[in-house]
Amino acid sequence: MLKTIQEKIDQTEYWDLPVLDFQIKFFGDEVDLFLYHDEDTSWKLSFLTCHRVAYETDATWRGIAYVREMKKPQLGYYGQDISVFKSENIGFYKVYLDLSIMEMHIECKNISVDKISKKNLDLFWNYN
Repeated sequence: MLKTIQEKIDQTEYWDLPVLDFQIKFFGDEVDLFLYHDEDTSWKLSFLTCHRVAYETDATWRGIAYVREMKKPQLGYYGQDISVFKSENIGFYKVYLDLSIMEMHIECKNISVDKISKKNLDLFWNYN
């Protein structure tokens, strides 16, 4: 199953694609990552039944205090590496994500990869 999940992620060809959003929901139980696909669609990677979600951002060195104040061209998040590993916890996966200026470690039970319409995305920079 691990190989199948990694293949699905790799089929998005996420390398150097812009990351559009990162959302943590339900007290950290679900994490969604949205990647650019084309003008009409995006990739949605969902990490479900999360045991651990840890991340580091560029907050210590970026020039703008709040990401929410950035315009789309100012964002510097791009897919560099998304690797899935077996966890020591039975039935869970460990995922490492390098998104240029953000690094994440997620431990979760399920991972899904879906192509979604951009009409279904509510991206914050559309309101700045």
